[in-house]
Amino acid sequence: MRKEVSATELQQKLGELLDGVYRNGDRLIVKDANKSLAAIVPIEAYEKMLQQREKTFSVLDRIWKKVPAVSEEEAQADIEQAIAEVRAERAHKRSKLSS
Repeated sequence: MRKEVSATELQQKLGELLDGVYRNGDRLIVKDANKSLAAIVPIEAYEKMLQQREKTFSVLDRIWKKVPAVSEEEAQADIEQAIAEVRAERAHKRSKLSS
């Protein structure tokens, strides 16, 4: 169960709250003045998150290996060209609508 606790409450009830995380799978969001500071999750959830992160980055690594090396300047030029083409197309459509 997801619970929000204040930093003060966490300090006062750390053992009890950690027990809930361990035994019940509680997920704690630690807040201070309505600002989220940290999350405390069961270790299994944390390990699953790390595994998912590794899978995601391994996919990205495989993609990057297939992409040809492009300089930052060349990439920026391609981006600017694509933006210009989209803007020109939108302007053309607007001019057709107003005719």
